Parts: sequence; structure tokens; C-alpha cells
Amino acid sequence: MDERASYQYFEDVNWGLLRLWGERKGLRVLDVGCGFATTSEYLQKLGNDVTGIEESAEACAVAAKRIGRVIQADLLTATPDSQYDAIIFADVLEHVAWPVGVLKRYLQWLAPGGSVIVSLPNVGLWSVRVAHLFGRWEYEETGVLDRTHLRFFTRRSARWLLSQAELKPVRATYNPGLVRPFVPLAKKLLGGRSAPGAHSPDALLKSKPYQLYLKTAYPVERAVASLWPGMLAFQMIFEAKR
Repeated sequence: MDERASYQYFEDVNWGLLRLWGERKGLRVLDVGCGFATTSEYLQKLGNDVTGIEESAEACAVAAKRIGRVIQADLLTATPDSQYDAIIFADVLEHVAWPVGVLKRYLQWLAPGGSVIVSLPNVGLWSVRVAHLFGRWEYEETGVLDRTHLRFFTRRSARWLLSQAELKPVRATYNPGLVRPFVPLAKKLLGGRSAPGAHSPDALLKSKPYQLYLKTAYPVERAVASLWPGMLAFQMIFEAKR
């Protein structure tokens, strides 16, 4: 792993989070670490008022066109000026050293009766288990073993994380991971088609193979993963309340 190498970010939609959200509208939403707001754009279009927090100026410029408001700040020091009906941490907490502390800090901006939605990669995924069986732990450009991840979670430890922040899960779902381990290869191929530093973040979402996958393989993959989410889920998604 070359720690000096640039990190090629690709947009991705958290379909499981959107499935858990349903058709809720008219809510004040805070998306912590919103990135390009690829997922929360859907919540905005449903009729919710979405505010994002994001450190990257490049990501903020894109997100500002998709959601109601973007605060450019480090999520560890940001100070929102409102109360929110839902606070989202979509694949963010694995990137911080002390995720429990981050969760607790943001609860001061959670409105009474509000929800916290957390999405985390599942280190218990079958591909990671097989690699461990052969004594391998190799960081990747993306996925469960993304080289920017500092923390790793199973379904059990994800629930422990919520309990330590004095949150109780009320709903849970997942994104399947049967074919997900092959996504890093797809992203590597897509990134390699562009000049260095000029890859298109939405290249994967717009690719024909990905669109075909969503229409054909994804529903089947979800059904199979439901038989054993702890082994076959790529992302674990929880909605929790105080």
C-alpha cells in the first residue's frame, strides 16, 4: 500500500439506506460526511431539507448543487446551527479514530424523537473471511478494507457502537456483498481509463455494466444475502433512537 498515492474517489448510491428511509418527507436531515451527496440527493428530491457536512472543497461544490445546504468543515469540529429530525453517518464512522465520541457529539443536534442512521462496512463479509483463512489482510482502494478505514465492524460490534453512544436500533437492513468484492477491480479499470487525477467520480454509476447489475443481479443478490447477512452483507445499516 502506497500511502503517498492519491485516493480516487468514486460516487456510489447507498441503496439499502434509501430502502430503509422509504418515502419519508418534510424532515430536516443532516448528512455528516456527505461527500458528493450522491445518496442524500434522493432524500432532498423526496421533499426533505438536507444539510451536508463535508471537508473537501471539490465535494462541497458538487453537493451544493444536489442538496439544500452544505457546510464545509471537518466533521470532528463542525458546529451545525440547527436541530435535525435525522442525522446520517453513511460510511463515515469507519474513517474516524473514535466513532463513539463522534456519535455522542452529534446527538446535541438531534431533535427530540429524531433518528440516527448509520451505515458501516461489514468486516465479516465472506471475502474478508476467506482472505483471513489464508493469512491475508490486504488494503484496497475501496470496499471493506479500504485503505482509508481506521475502524472495522461486524454486526455485533456495530450494535455495540450504537449502545455505547446510548442509542437503540429500531430498524436495520443491509446492502448485499456477494459480488461487491469485485467492485475494486471495476473501479481500478474505470480509473485507469482517465488521465492521472482526472478520473470521473460518477464513472461507475453511469457505466452500462453497473446499470445492468442493478436491474438484474442486485435483486437476486439481496434475496440470497438475506439468508445470512453477517456473512453476505457488504454494508450494515441501522436506524437508531435515544
